Amino acid sequence: MRPLFLKIENFKSYGESQNQIDFNNIKVACIVGKNGNGKSSIAEAIAWALFGEFERLQTGKRGKISETEYINAHKDYMQVEFEFEIDGVIYRVVRRLDRRGKKYLSLFMKKNDVLIPITEANYTQTQNRLEKILGIDFNVFLHSAYLSQKRTEDFLLSSPEDRREILAKILNLSIYDQINELAKEKRKEKKVLLDIKIKENEENIKIASEEENIKRAIIGLEEKSKKIANELDTLKNELNNLVDQKYQTEQKLKDIRRKREEKDEYVKKLNEIKKRIENTQSDLLKIEDDLKNEPEITSKAKEYEQLKSTLECLQKDYETYISLKNNIALVEKEKNSKEEQKKIFEKSIEEYNTKITNEAAELSKYQQELKHLEMEISSVEKELEKVKKLKCQLDTKKEEITKIEKVLEVFESKLKELATSYRLIESNKGKCPVCLREIKGDEEKEHIKKEIATQGKEYKEKKEVLSAKLSNLKKEYQQLEEKVKQEDALRSKEKKLHGLFENLKAKIDQKNKNIENLRNSISESQQRINLCDDEISKLEKKLQDLKNELNRLNFDGVNYSRVSKRVKELEVYSRLLKEIEISKVKAENLKNNLLEYQNEAQQLVKKIQEIDEQLLQMVSDSPEENLKEIQSNINTYESKIKNLQEDLTSVLKEIGIFEQKLEQAKQAKEKVIALEKEMEDIKREIEVYDIIIDITGPDGIKNEIIANTLPLIRDEANRLLKLLTNGAFSIDFKTQKETASGKTIETLQIEISDINGTRNYELFSGGELFRINFAIRIALAKVLLKRAGASIRMLILDEGFGSQDEEGKDHIIECLNQIKDQFDTILVITHIEDLMDAFDQRIVVKKDMEGSKIFVV
Repeated sequence: MRPLFLKIENFKSYGESQNQIDFNNIKVACIVGKNGNGKSSIAEAIAWALFGEFERLQTGKRGKISETEYINAHKDYMQVEFEFEIDGVIYRVVRRLDRRGKKYLSLFMKKNDVLIPITEANYTQTQNRLEKILGIDFNVFLHSAYLSQKRTEDFLLSSPEDRREILAKILNLSIYDQINELAKEKRKEKKVLLDIKIKENEENIKIASEEENIKRAIIGLEEKSKKIANELDTLKNELNNLVDQKYQTEQKLKDIRRKREEKDEYVKKLNEIKKRIENTQSDLLKIEDDLKNEPEITSKAKEYEQLKSTLECLQKDYETYISLKNNIALVEKEKNSKEEQKKIFEKSIEEYNTKITNEAAELSKYQQELKHLEMEISSVEKELEKVKKLKCQLDTKKEEITKIEKVLEVFESKLKELATSYRLIESNKGKCPVCLREIKGDEEKEHIKKEIATQGKEYKEKKEVLSAKLSNLKKEYQQLEEKVKQEDALRSKEKKLHGLFENLKAKIDQKNKNIENLRNSISESQQRINLCDDEISKLEKKLQDLKNELNRLNFDGVNYSRVSKRVKELEVYSRLLKEIEISKVKAENLKNNLLEYQNEAQQLVKKIQEIDEQLLQMVSDSPEENLKEIQSNINTYESKIKNLQEDLTSVLKEIGIFEQKLEQAKQAKEKVIALEKEMEDIKREIEVYDIIIDITGPDGIKNEIIANTLPLIRDEANRLLKLLTNGAFSIDFKTQKETASGKTIETLQIEISDINGTRNYELFSGGELFRINFAIRIALAKVLLKRAGASIRMLILDEGFGSQDEEGKDHIIECLNQIKDQFDTILVITHIEDLMDAFDQRIVVKKDMEGSKIFVV
């Protein structure tokens, strides 16, 4: 991974400005600034952007700080953008956290300067994809790409026994401890399961041993059930005979009931026939009485037919008369309507002429106002053109001010450097700022101090001249700025005037349209008046024609009313004549029906007599008493059968219980076989877990990995240590130690060899110890990255140079130069100002009232 770009927003002491780093031209650089300015926050921001983890990188402790506490105290969110390159592909990650704890994560791939989103469906899936691209997790990152003095001490200054455990954690070997614990838990579960299976098997063996006893009990019960079944068959046969007798007797009683019902039905029909005979005779007498008025009704009906014919002739003339009268009324109404329309159109023409006069007056007024606005707009546009020229002057002034401020920052930095050199020389701890050699003698010291003072005076004078010039420029800038501020008021006025101008133009257009519309309306009204005159003339002619036609008809309305009235009076006799004809037919039908009813009544009386004779013969052998006796016998047999069936059910139930027990015994036999196989499988699984526990235990695979990794760390550390100590030191690792009792234990001792022999790591201190630590940690970082298969070509070193003398610092710088080709970017975090000059590139972190700010020098 090669870093390309970093942007920090509201992260801890950082705000929203001067918070970016472009790494494209940075190879080896130091991050400098006072304690508390936010140097280490740059590394923390990179770690959080990549992994979303919060850990104080200086201490290596996790979970001590709430996530939202990293947000700038004056802001509601924090965000970090980090762009990096892996294997020729550029990625950008944007991570954001708000004050409520809501997290956001976006991931992009960059092609041809275009960001292509590759964010997954949710936060967790996107993080997994990011770590897959990086090829490492948070733990590996902390122990490979980022080296802090405190984390180095946690590993190297611990006891040899603890050191071994810390190395296991660094190498992420805790997974084997987890596997070991999981295997122990699983082995324990399998042991418990095996005990359960053994108890279950013993119970099944006990159940299976009862099989023969159960079979003998079943045979005895089956013989008893057969004996009861035979007795039941005998009783059921006798009961069936009684049921047959009962059925035959019941059939006789049913036949008697059917005959009685049949007789009742015939009696009912006979009564109905007698009723019909009486009703028919009554209807016949009534019809004969109505037929007595037949002569009078016939005479009146003939008169009705004659007058009806006369009325039909008069009806045609009446319809023509009514139609003419209606048409005359309609034509007169239409004529009156047209005359009213004509008056309305004439009045509207007068109103349109009045409106045209009013609209023309308002139009003239608006045209005068428009000319006045055009003059005002022209004046404002001239003022804006002047402001535009002033803005160009303002930009020029601003560029001059910025250039002078940057030069002043350089002078300020040079003055501080000179002051620092002066103080170091004064305290006999400095080198020559030009040739970097040790200063010898007071005379040389005074000479160099004088040169530094002369340079300081020159820079101070230049600074004062530039400061005065800057002050004048700022005053001129403020004056121009006041004039430029008029632009907003002028723009507002211009906008308002244009709005009034467009509004007046719209009003003038509307007035012209209104006048045109009114003139068109007058023309349309005049055309409609002419049409009304034509239609009124036509209607007057049509009205006269209808009146002439009515006179020619000469219709007698009185005669028509008299004939119509008489026809209505006689109409009832025509209907009565038809009813007489119908009554004659009804009388003939009633006579025929009366004869049929009398014959049917005679036949019904004969059938009733025959049924009475049959019933007398059927009840002679007392079937009802026989039925009671048979039912009593049936009840006795059913009681006996019920008792035997209960006995049989009880026996069969016992058989069923023993059969279930027999089946359980058979199943128990089968289960014993299955359980024995399961117990063998569980025993084999326990053996497998024993092997896993042994492999992942203290003497297992962890020891093997550590033993294989330590030679790699040793060789790489010795290569670096050779550069750091001019070949004076070399290291070796011992992984076992013999105790006083003669027992061998696992440990991790570091032995250092020099010209005086071999000593334990714990006996070293100061600058030598730091160089040893530095070599081991760099070596460990490279081995970790190699094991992970990741291409993280970035190294961050935090502090740790304070204990070095000048020669030791030179060796550190030399070592960094030696390893810089193995990394794309190396960042060294330090607050030691005299170390800054050893780096070609510096990232300066300053803090003011607005927060921390980044400057790349």
